[in-house]
Amino acid sequence: MKVEELPKEQIYVAAHPDHFPETALALAKKLAEAHDKQICLLGVLDRKETSSFYENAFESWKKDRIEFPVNYFVLDDDFTDFMEFVEAVILIFEVSDVPPFNKPLNQLKLCRELRIPYYFVKPGQQIAFDRVLVPIGFLVEEREKGVFCRGMGMHFHSHIMLMVANDYGTRAQQNAEAIKGLMDKGSVEYEDVEAKKNSFKIELEAVDRVMELNADLLMISASRDYGMDDILFGPKELKVIKKSIVPLMIINPRKDLYTLCN
Repeated sequence: MKVEELPKEQIYVAAHPDHFPETALALAKKLAEAHDKQICLLGVLDRKETSSFYENAFESWKKDRIEFPVNYFVLDDDFTDFMEFVEAVILIFEVSDVPPFNKPLNQLKLCRELRIPYYFVKPGQQIAFDRVLVPIGFLVEEREKGVFCRGMGMHFHSHIMLMVANDYGTRAQQNAEAIKGLMDKGSVEYEDVEAKKNSFKIELEAVDRVMELNADLLMISASRDYGMDDILFGPKELKVIKKSIVPLMIINPRKDLYTLCN
């Protein structure tokens, strides 16, 4: 299939023939049913591999292992340009012990310019949206989480837990109030969760408290920019991916509108 022939606004599951992304596909199926979207397996071609290597595996999966309709495509071009051209709505990665998804920093770098949310899951994680934990920091872009909180509440009847950073200033609290305003318009159920950490550590506190709060999903923002510490030791979102015991939704801190908002 040529890229021009791909359906628009699909949910993409990044995959490699050496690892069947069962949990990622389960998440994609749940999202696709809620938003009436198609699912597409996406192979990102390596110089050492061939398109047929991916295509044969994906065709076999469709025949023997996947019980619902999926498309597939093997990409050998610019990743960001492709995602924008096909108007992808969501991208899902399944972290595994098998390359290329054993080093999620590579996928984070791949997604730096995306305008859509992307998920990281691990094999065997439960897929649910009943209780969604959302840490809120002081950056104004945090307010973008509001459209996704409202969408989850309306489509999945999610209970949203807002963990507002314990800062000296009030910007994080103002962001939370703006998010609450959006959720109130959709009659979404939510609650405040007291935080101890400030905006620079709030995501790490949230991932540590997932079990305590019985959260099914954690929603965070990616780093706005990578500083020297991020380059040397990895950005905060990489640490959250490694520690998280539940699926993780990441939003890039951009002012652009997202395709799948509500």
